[in-house]
Amino acid sequence: MKLGILITTYNDGDIILRCLDSIYNQLDNLNFPVYVVCVDDGSDSPLTYPHFDIIRTEHRGRSYARIEGLKKILAEDCTHFLFLDSDMVLPSGFFKKLQTVVENYDSDAFIIPEAAFSIYNNFWTKVKVFERNLYRVNYCKESGNIEAARLWKVLSFPGFVEGLEAFEEIQPTILGIKKGLKIIKTQEIFIYHDEKKVTLRDLLRKKNSYFCCMLESGKCSKWDIIKRYYFFRPHLYHKENLKKYIRHPVLTIGVVLMYLILTLNFLWVSISQNFVKKGMMKK
Repeated sequence: MKLGILITTYNDGDIILRCLDSIYNQLDNLNFPVYVVCVDDGSDSPLTYPHFDIIRTEHRGRSYARIEGLKKILAEDCTHFLFLDSDMVLPSGFFKKLQTVVENYDSDAFIIPEAAFSIYNNFWTKVKVFERNLYRVNYCKESGNIEAARLWKVLSFPGFVEGLEAFEEIQPTILGIKKGLKIIKTQEIFIYHDEKKVTLRDLLRKKNSYFCCMLESGKCSKWDIIKRYYFFRPHLYHKENLKKYIRHPVLTIGVVLMYLILTLNFLWVSISQNFVKKGMMKK
């Protein structure tokens, strides 16, 4: 096995350095090579990191940055590759456990659970961390799976969708499922994911941007969006999560409220765009 790791960054400050350090600090005494490429998507202050391959591009968005990084992974003849967000951190012993997973399971790709955390303690941050950790249950059903497979056999990877800048990390998984690839969720390894500080205003602004991007791109259908949307996610009704709801009723109410607000926001964006398109057609 030769593992390639792809990270993208844009104006992430020290967050990306924490991610890179969590990788670099584990590379000693491994019995397989690891190639790491980080694509700086035109940050205001260029990223420097002496231990890895850093590529700087003009700012075009994460999908283009990932495609550029994937070219380097392919050129290095990696057998497997892992793509990460800049706000992710690898726990100690990650690579040795990853090697065991790859050797023990014959799979085209692996969904790796994410353990959400944040140093902030305001209400909406706690709700988002609680909600993100609901995904950690051992659930992986093709028709309803919303999680992105981040660890792939290079030869099986269907590619990133060029120009799609919202929920783009899930698209290779969806394409892989449609092609009949074997994608499993592993519980042997996990990745820390920093939710940072979450406010309702920022969350609405972020999701509104994502919804507009998806609907305007035409690269994923509304039905594909809706059937994987919030209340339709089957893992929410897993018995392990039902127990969490009983233990944390306030956070559960917060998740329901957040989903209702984001659902209404999605419907408003969709309806508004339909009106705009009809107006343009009349002109």
